[in-house]
Amino acid sequence: MEKNEKKWEGKTGGGRLGQQFLLHFLKHVDVCYLYPVLYLVIPFYLIFGRKGRNAAYHYFHDRHQFSIGKSAWYTYLNHIIFGKIVLDKFALLAGNKDQFQLQMNSSCIQDAIKHEKGFIIASAHMGNLELSGLCIPHREKKINTIIFGGERADFQKKRDETFEEVDINLIPVKEDMSHLFTIKAAIDNGEVVVIPCDRIFGSLKSVTCNLLNGTAQLPIGPFRLSAQLEAPIYTIFIMKGKRNQYIVYESAIDSHQELPNSIQRAEAIAKDFAKIMEGMMMKYPTQWFNFFPYWNDNK
Repeated sequence: MEKNEKKWEGKTGGGRLGQQFLLHFLKHVDVCYLYPVLYLVIPFYLIFGRKGRNAAYHYFHDRHQFSIGKSAWYTYLNHIIFGKIVLDKFALLAGNKDQFQLQMNSSCIQDAIKHEKGFIIASAHMGNLELSGLCIPHREKKINTIIFGGERADFQKKRDETFEEVDINLIPVKEDMSHLFTIKAAIDNGEVVVIPCDRIFGSLKSVTCNLLNGTAQLPIGPFRLSAQLEAPIYTIFIMKGKRNQYIVYESAIDSHQELPNSIQRAEAIAKDFAKIMEGMMMKYPTQWFNFFPYWNDNK
């Protein structure tokens, strides 16, 4: 498979009317009351969503090396948890954010925000990154989050308004790569930029990393920015627990200043990030949400 065929082009589903219904309903109701509906809906997704189903199955069977039966069962659980997190995101967009309980496992990002220097927070499409607005303090620094720029206009407007309420600026990824200049300016201004670093958007420049019994391509751009700007880089993963609970994992990544140039430093940072991401995949195997052929040996 060519690498450009593995480029993610997804957007939030459900249609305009379905999304509007969820936003209205979840504004007043605990999101957990909608979870049972998923057990009726998800089987249809598994039947008709062949590409996503197959990608999830091979993730469990080939990467985690689970048995056929366990891989099939975990594929089902993976879709159920993904559905719950999507509903949680709509509850967040609806303004019903007080229902979520966050358990912090580290304070390194909170400590970094107290300093003047701007920095990058790397994450992935695991757990619920959109809850970052509730767990990253933003009184001392402006927070920017990189997002997919292909959503429908009304959905994008609602998301912008929701994040503005917690003083988070959204930076959409653009085909002309102009978002990179916005990111650089933010870091130069001492701000924080949250970037999903597991999918290749726009530029196809990447670095090959060992990842869970195989190799995969990670976008080199965020790590090059960290190396070239000498900006510290941290990771955050916000993983779903029971009902409305989420567990927040933060860690710092070595900047590898001992290496002679920014390219080598960027590649080393990317590989460190892959190791951290792999650890989260082992701890929360059903919360990996890249529903397309991801590894280099996928057929």
